[in-house]
Amino acid sequence: MTANRPSLRRRAVLGASLCLPLLLGPLVPSTARPGQPTLAAAERGNGKPTLVLIHGLGQDRDTWSRLAPRLEGRYRLLLVDLPGHGQSVAIPAVSVDAVAEALDRTLKERKVKQAVLVGQSYGGLVALHEASKHPERAAGVISIDIATYVEIDSERVASLEEIIEQRYPLFVRGVFEKMTRDSSQVDSVIAKANLVPRDVLAGYFRDAWRVNLRPTIRRLKSPVLVVATEYTWPEAESWTSARKRLGYETAGPAVGRRILGSGHMIQLDQPDSLAAAISEFVERLRK
Repeated sequence: MTANRPSLRRRAVLGASLCLPLLLGPLVPSTARPGQPTLAAAERGNGKPTLVLIHGLGQDRDTWSRLAPRLEGRYRLLLVDLPGHGQSVAIPAVSVDAVAEALDRTLKERKVKQAVLVGQSYGGLVALHEASKHPERAAGVISIDIATYVEIDSERVASLEEIIEQRYPLFVRGVFEKMTRDSSQVDSVIAKANLVPRDVLAGYFRDAWRVNLRPTIRRLKSPVLVVATEYTWPEAESWTSARKRLGYETAGPAVGRRILGSGHMIQLDQPDSLAAAISEFVERLRK
């Protein structure tokens, strides 16, 4: 392992997906009981299977506005807002497990089974956790530009905590301004992140720094596609090596697809390439 790879993993984990200020569909009211909320969501398109699109930190379901038109002609799309993001209510304590349970309540309410769960950044962690705990929900998982765990020492965590507490606007800008290669979108990305309440977004980051899904997904039998940029999966590294390093040693097949020339927000920078990767994976599942 090269000396700079831990920083690459941190960069991937700290990423959040970009959204454009376009509403992708009508909000469908939740019927969940108080204290057990489902997620705000929008539906687009039709066809099988259902693709559940789960965004990353600091964004909302509008992040898929460039990708959705490329998929909705063939598949039903369900786009969700993470708790505390967009139009979803916050949850008392953030964890991948708690967020995945909120997602599961949403999928149960909407009678979604054997879907393809597509998660970008932190959303990829949620998709993997949901598929592992509720395999009936997932025919497959697509995880976009995220490792299943992060190596970060206590000194680094303390430094980040200090920045959050004392220089939060600087922290948000430093994280989100590098998530896309489209310079015209940087301000939009940062503005969207700033719409998420500070305590909510900080809670997600703290969870991302300590997450380790490797023990959970070792039991996962659903096929997994890992779509990654060269930051997360360097060009010189084989998939065999990257699969182990990123923690994708699952019970079922996990294959990698590298997309070059993109920032962390592949759905913004390379929507055609990402749509092609998703479609090819879905069609393989049908065979």
